[in-house]
Amino acid sequence: MEIEPLDPASAGSSVLEGVHEVVSAADRLDKPGAPPVTFETAIGRLRNPQPNLGRVLRWVARRDGRVVGLAGLYFPDAENSHLGLLELTVHPEARRDRIGTAVLSSITPELRGRTVLECWNVTKCGAGVAFGTALGFEVVDETVFQTLSLVGADRSTWEVSPAAGYRLHTWHGVAPEELVASYAEARRAIADSPFGRSAYRFPRWTAGRVRESEADRRRRGIDHRVVAVVQRDSGRVVGFTELQLYPHRRDLGYQGDTAVLAAHRGRGLGFCAKAAMLRLLLAERPDVEQVVTSTAAANPYMVNVNVALGYRTTRETVILAQDTEKLARRQN
Repeated sequence: MEIEPLDPASAGSSVLEGVHEVVSAADRLDKPGAPPVTFETAIGRLRNPQPNLGRVLRWVARRDGRVVGLAGLYFPDAENSHLGLLELTVHPEARRDRIGTAVLSSITPELRGRTVLECWNVTKCGAGVAFGTALGFEVVDETVFQTLSLVGADRSTWEVSPAAGYRLHTWHGVAPEELVASYAEARRAIADSPFGRSAYRFPRWTAGRVRESEADRRRRGIDHRVVAVVQRDSGRVVGFTELQLYPHRRDLGYQGDTAVLAAHRGRGLGFCAKAAMLRLLLAERPDVEQVVTSTAAANPYMVNVNVALGYRTTRETVILAQDTEKLARRQN
C-alpha cells in the first residue's frame, strides 16, 4: 500500500476518479438515504473546503494502484491552534484491512504542536465510531443533521414578522459598514451553544475578522447570505442567521450559524430570521432544492425550531477526540 499527498487542484483524472469512488461507496453505506455523490460534488468538496477551519493537507492511500482511502487534516488557527481536525474515509470493500490505521499512523507526525485531534460528523453507531474507539478516541459530543426539502414545503410557516422593536436586514457577501461591528458581536453569541467536551473554541469575532472571512469566501466563489436582526432603537445587530451556497453543489444550501444575543432571546427572532432566509432563497435561487443544517443534540430548542420550519432529521453523528500524545504513544 502507498500513502501519498493529494493536491485536488492538480491531481490526475484517474486519482480523482478513485477518490470519487471511495467517497461515493462510503456515503452509500454510512449515510443511507442521502442522495448519490456526483464526481463534481466529491471533488468540489476537496477543492472548496469549509471556511474558517484553516489550512488543510490531504492524502490518498492506494493498494495495487487502486485508491482505497482518503484523509485530510485541518489546522485551525487563532483560538484553535491547539486542535487538529481529521477526515478519514476508507472504501467499504477495504475496511478491516488496517488501511485506516496505517493512514492515521502515517499522517500523525503532521500534528506536531497540536494537542488534540478530533473527527467531526462521524455517523453515530457506524463503522467510524467503532474504528475510532478501538484506537482510543472518545465520543465528546453528538450532532443532529436535518434536511429541508424546498419542493412541496409548507411555506405558510415562514410568513412571520420580527417582534415589535426589531427589523430584518439582509446582505450577500459583505456586511454593511454601519452594521459590521455589531454583527461581529452578535456572531460571538454562538459561543453559548453547547459543544460537549470538544476542544473546539468558537471564534472571537471582530469586524476585521468578519472582513477576512468575507474575502476568503469571495475568493472561493461561495455565495454567503446573512439575515440580520436589527434593534430599531439602537440600530445594532442583535441576532443573525447565515446560509452558504457552494459552486460545486448549486442545488443544495448549507444553513450555518444562527444566534441571538442573550438579552434579546425569547422573542422568536431566530425563527423569524431563518424563515426570512428561506423566503429569500426560494425567490432568488429557485435552483436550490434542499437545505441542510447541523445542530448540537444538546440544543433541542434549535432542533425544534428547525422542525417547525419543515426540516426533518436525517442523520445523527458524533465528534471523536483524542490527545495527540496519547495517539502517538499507541502507535509506537
